[in-house]
Amino acid sequence: MCSKSNSQAKGKDRISELPDAVLCHILSFIPTKYSVRTSILSTRWKSIYGSVPNLDFEFEQMSTTWKEEYMSNYVGFFMFVDRVLSLRDSLDIQKFRLHCYCRVEDFSRIVGWICTAIRHNVVELDLCVYSDNIVCPTFELPQCVFMCKTLVVLKVKSNCITYAPPTSSSFPSLKFLDVKVDYPEDDSVEKLFTCCPVLEDLSIDATIRDALILSFKVSAPELKRLRMTFFSDMIVGKDFLYDISINAPKLENLDIKQDDLSVYLFENVNSLVKGSVDLYYHYGQYWDDEVSERATVLLEAFSNVKCLSISAHFVEEGCLPAFHHLTELKLVLYDCYHWELLTELLKKSPNLESLVIEHKKVRCISTHAVIYTNLQLFIVLNHLFFLRTRNVLRIMTRLKVIQKMSYTRRIDGVHRSLYLFV
Repeated sequence: MCSKSNSQAKGKDRISELPDAVLCHILSFIPTKYSVRTSILSTRWKSIYGSVPNLDFEFEQMSTTWKEEYMSNYVGFFMFVDRVLSLRDSLDIQKFRLHCYCRVEDFSRIVGWICTAIRHNVVELDLCVYSDNIVCPTFELPQCVFMCKTLVVLKVKSNCITYAPPTSSSFPSLKFLDVKVDYPEDDSVEKLFTCCPVLEDLSIDATIRDALILSFKVSAPELKRLRMTFFSDMIVGKDFLYDISINAPKLENLDIKQDDLSVYLFENVNSLVKGSVDLYYHYGQYWDDEVSERATVLLEAFSNVKCLSISAHFVEEGCLPAFHHLTELKLVLYDCYHWELLTELLKKSPNLESLVIEHKKVRCISTHAVIYTNLQLFIVLNHLFFLRTRNVLRIMTRLKVIQKMSYTRRIDGVHRSLYLFV
């Protein structure tokens, strides 16, 4: 009898006895195509997938030939999404994720899917939609997205979606916005960044078309974190084709990655605590007064930060402001630029506690060259508790300490050390 009881216990389906809410929560962690397959398990599971709070659809195969097998999979994917959404019950959607390639004739279906998610009070909308068409026609993000009162997170990556937000009352609840665009043709993208009254986190990733003049303006009263990545097809250097304006009184963290140095205009960024600037282009002999002015304006915005990471090759000593609050510094050095910048940075940072030096060996067009045998590097360290080097051992082995002096300032009694390297 005991053996029979144990056998029945082992064969019992405990998962199916769980409440619907628990089953839906479990299924929300897997792609929708798998949660739908559970409907064939038993009558108990037949309609559970229709109440799962997260919907995740993905078709990232890309084919320019539209072969028969690919076309069959493509049509099947679109029919699957249509069916799942048509059988959806009235419960809200927490997260709607759609990643797919599509034909121009199917743009309207994608718009319909987005609108369905909005009608179900979606909280997080994650769209990655790319067209295979070489001409790359576009379609507008539905107006209902801008007016949605439940939408908190919006992620859009696309070469075919444009934006036309209303002049007022856009994104009333949106706090996180992540946008990646390829070759924006007008100011439609810029409008996104000035109509978010409660936005706290913004990521912009844009590839700019050659010879296109663009201006990006970010204006968000509650913005705390801003990440910007800009690359262009143009030949970078003197001819500059886009500028960036930032008005964010509560901005605390600013992270910039670019190929070329933009023209920046900062308004109300006095709350910055952490900053990072990673510039890929080396100006070298093309450095001029215009570039110097851009660098000065950009660095002035970071003058009150506590943590800073910068690429050395876009900075000249004369561009540096004083960093009175800086305690953590990461400096990326390159073969083609003098190390005098490090000396000047340390002089300008009296309260520095942590210094990370990273070396990157990059072929560049600069006429500058570091001559290690003649280089004299003076480093004044005040309260420096942590020093770490990355990939600089090869360089540092060429330098030697020839003198160390210690002294105490009469004014504040601070102990300092002066090192002389050659």
